[in-house]
Amino acid sequence: METAALILNPVAGPRRGRLAPAAAAALLRAAGVEPEILVTAAAHEATALAARAAERHPWVAVAGGDGTVSEAVRGLAGTPATLVVLPTGSGNDFARGLGIADAAAGAGAVRDGRTVAVDVAEFAGRVFVNSCGLLLDGEVALAAAAVDRRWGRLRYPLATLGPLGRCRPVHGRWDLSGGDGATTLEGGWMLAEIGNGPRCGGGFLLTPRADPCDGLLDLCLAPAMPRRDLVRLLPRGLRGTHAADPRIVMRRVAAAGIGFDEPVAAHWDGEAGRVPAGPHALRLLPRGVLVRVPGRAAPDRRDEGRGR
Repeated sequence: METAALILNPVAGPRRGRLAPAAAAALLRAAGVEPEILVTAAAHEATALAARAAERHPWVAVAGGDGTVSEAVRGLAGTPATLVVLPTGSGNDFARGLGIADAAAGAGAVRDGRTVAVDVAEFAGRVFVNSCGLLLDGEVALAAAAVDRRWGRLRYPLATLGPLGRCRPVHGRWDLSGGDGATTLEGGWMLAEIGNGPRCGGGFLLTPRADPCDGLLDLCLAPAMPRRDLVRLLPRGLRGTHAADPRIVMRRVAAAGIGFDEPVAAHWDGEAGRVPAGPHALRLLPRGVLVRVPGRAAPDRRDEGRGR
């Protein structure tokens, strides 16, 4: 029997949706792998656990939300180990974007799924695998961190109210390359989402065409506009129809230089912080991490890996 590391975040997501270590281990055993259970005890611990686990196991399963998965990806990027996602977080945007509906589906993919090579990205020196948001998106992520996890996917809509009322444009410059071609965008901006996957914020489709395996990142940029117009646009982001508004800038890029005249809030896979004023680099590591997803069974379990 093959082995797997099982990295479990015991506080990810709403209490009713949390997965006990024994239950998570049972899902993996049913899929044909024997797990070594590793429970995180502190923030960012999953990165070191995943890096060490990749040296011992062909599979590294992560039971947690987008933040825990993102931490694990930082440790797995460039290794031969395959990530197995058991989503138990508040939003689970990365998992849902890959068709992983729940922990049972994630574990079952080990037996019945296929392996894909997913791009990994970095902005301002911090890695993300699903999405990075700036300006209003970053402020919402900061506010969501203070909302009780029992609200589940409603944390993000609830967290939007305060930041939206304070939202104002910040002058910035985007030097874009690759994808849709080289161009520079300069002016006042209110919202920016950089999507490696299509979903963010617990179900928003701000970059609905983003494909985490295509070697490109999708940008959704909202320029300066009356706040009331932005309020009207945001609900359309749940369906991905906001892109039809001619003011919204949608671009596909391989890299970018991004700078603002003042510090701005940001999130990396939902983990929030602030970046200082000045230029910062956005770059992509194509096919940076192997991920197991539901789909047709693969005879060798590495059918779409990095050429191995």
